[in-house]
Amino acid sequence: MLSRQASDPINGGAWLEALLADNAAASYLRQFGSPLTLQSFRQRVPITSYEALAPWLDRIAAGESDALFPGRPCAFELTGGSSGGSKLIPYTPQGLAAFENALMPWLAEAVSRFSISGSVYLATSPATRPTQQICGIPVGLPDGAYLGPQWGHWVAQHTAVPLDVAKETNVTLWRERTLESLAAARDLEMISVWSPTFMLRLLDDLPDPRELWPRLKLISCWTAGASRGPAEALAARLPQAHLQPKGLMSTECVVTVPNAQDVPVLNCHGFFEFEREGRLLLGQELEKGGSYEVVATTANGLYRYRTGDRVLCAGFIDGRAPVLEFQGRTGITSDLVGEKLVEAFVLEALRPAPDWSFLTVNDGRSGYVLVTEAGAKVDLAVIESRLMDNPQYAYARHMQQLSPLEHRQIEGLYERLVAFRLAQGTRLADIKPLALIPDARWSK
Repeated sequence: MLSRQASDPINGGAWLEALLADNAAASYLRQFGSPLTLQSFRQRVPITSYEALAPWLDRIAAGESDALFPGRPCAFELTGGSSGGSKLIPYTPQGLAAFENALMPWLAEAVSRFSISGSVYLATSPATRPTQQICGIPVGLPDGAYLGPQWGHWVAQHTAVPLDVAKETNVTLWRERTLESLAAARDLEMISVWSPTFMLRLLDDLPDPRELWPRLKLISCWTAGASRGPAEALAARLPQAHLQPKGLMSTECVVTVPNAQDVPVLNCHGFFEFEREGRLLLGQELEKGGSYEVVATTANGLYRYRTGDRVLCAGFIDGRAPVLEFQGRTGITSDLVGEKLVEAFVLEALRPAPDWSFLTVNDGRSGYVLVTEAGAKVDLAVIESRLMDNPQYAYARHMQQLSPLEHRQIEGLYERLVAFRLAQGTRLADIKPLALIPDARWSK
């Protein structure tokens, strides 16, 4: 069965086998006999995590060549750290090409379908992270590096906000320059941001965007998981434009990209497996309605790597390519007394709560706090009841191991969270709403 699927582009077998041939001399693969086929790769190479790969990544950072891939990386990048501390990911030219191959068709299709000829805004972040190199290799890439030279040049010609604004180290000045440029961009036709909340906060300091941007045709942003509510709010603020869901992309890889019908389909420029109840499945083996953890193999030296993303299989395109909706991060968990809450579950429990609400640990006692913006109205009993759908949480509450859920209202909640994430090294445009924040340090 595996050899048949190896020739099927839906499952990425051909892409994987080309990668294995190119990387056969890498020390990591040699310890498993340098497998060259999909079947032998899955039989010999174990599932791994960032922690398990850390010694190999340390060797690369120390200057070693041919560890996870041939030669040395062309760059390193830091993850956003939403499920823990930031992780250092190496990038190879082949890895960057895989990003480009996944993203360029989306951008080309969007520009063509919506006849984009005016200016565009592709979100950039201020340069709040210090410039850093490891053995002469830069840490961090400009946003345009993922698009390749052709589309990078196109964006430079059409950008509403000058690209050098991304070099601004002062967040206040970055925001002022961004707002000034957007206010002047009367011909704005396309907005591409990651977080809808990021764009909503910019709109708060701009004139009526319906009058400001009469030609706006397309907004591309996160719409799934904890971003669902903010995305709906953004669409309401910009009714003249079409809202297109972003695919699932992280520092490690691109998992899904929206197709011409705005459906997030599996990226064919990579190899992906999906874990459920201890079983590893390929794309065509998924079941509609099933929830899975993503396991990715990338050209940047991550082999059978747990990304920490959980997705729902919403169906198939043409009966073959899986449609995958982001559910949440599996790495974001909280377990005070055995209840083990995970973000995907908490996200569902908080559906009746206002946008940008989240659950965090009660710093003063064993229990949880629902945090909202000041003035938000919430039925705490309803939220507590939905959390009780987790039998371990319900048991801990009945046994009084967990205190009752509390509600905390905070003035300027968004700004406070942004300041905390920026201090952690997350880029401003990458900050996303989370349903569960088990780290109490955000409130200090």
